[in-house]
Parts: sequence; structure tokens; C-alpha cells
Amino acid sequence: MVAVELEVLAKKYDRFGWDRDRGSAAHDRAITDFMDALQDFPLDEIKAACREAVLDRPSKMPNEGHIVSYILKARGAKLARLPKIPKQECKPDRERATPEQAAAIVAKAGFIAKKFGGRS
Repeated sequence: MVAVELEVLAKKYDRFGWDRDRGSAAHDRAITDFMDALQDFPLDEIKAACREAVLDRPSKMPNEGHIVSYILKARGAKLARLPKIPKQECKPDRERATPEQAAAIVAKAGFIAKKFGGRS
């Protein structure tokens, strides 16, 4: 379906040349590059970006980079409209346990650490 979007764009901008090149290596490469760049985006975002590109620059054929930039711009606008999450107060840092306190906590839990060299 991503390739169909490129076909639609190409026909809007170049009604004669696009079909003439069909089946050529350049034509196939253009379609492959377009699909590779946009394959991770949902089709509805691709369609919306294509519409936006045509409305924004009606005399310039957008490439896959343009379409990606329109998608990211739309996502940024969507994020900007989301309600802001209020900042939460951070708890003050706790005091760090001393090595003796840490050893007492570990011993109370029943853990016996072996030291290097076979000594416990």
C-alpha cells in the first residue's frame, strides 16, 4: 500500500513520465526507496503526510524524506496537544548506609559473602 501512495503522488505531479518509466530500474528503485523509508509508519500517517505535502508544495514532487518529515511534524503537533503531566516533587535522597551498617543488614538477612582467596 505504501507503493500505491507513491504511485498516486507521482501521477498527481507527472501524469505522463511516470508511466513511461514503468518497469525500468530507476522506476523500481524509486518505489523501493519510498517503501523502505516509510515501511515502519502506519498507512494513515503516510496518507495524511502525502496530502499535507501536496497542499503545502503543490508544484514540487515530495520524496520519501519529505513525507517522513511531515509525519514527524504531525506527531510533534499531536504530542504538543496532549495535557502536560505535572512535575512531582522528588523525595530527598536517603542517607547511604555505612559499610558497617550494610554488613549488619546483610548478616541479618542470613547472607554470607565469600571473599576472594577462599576466606569467608
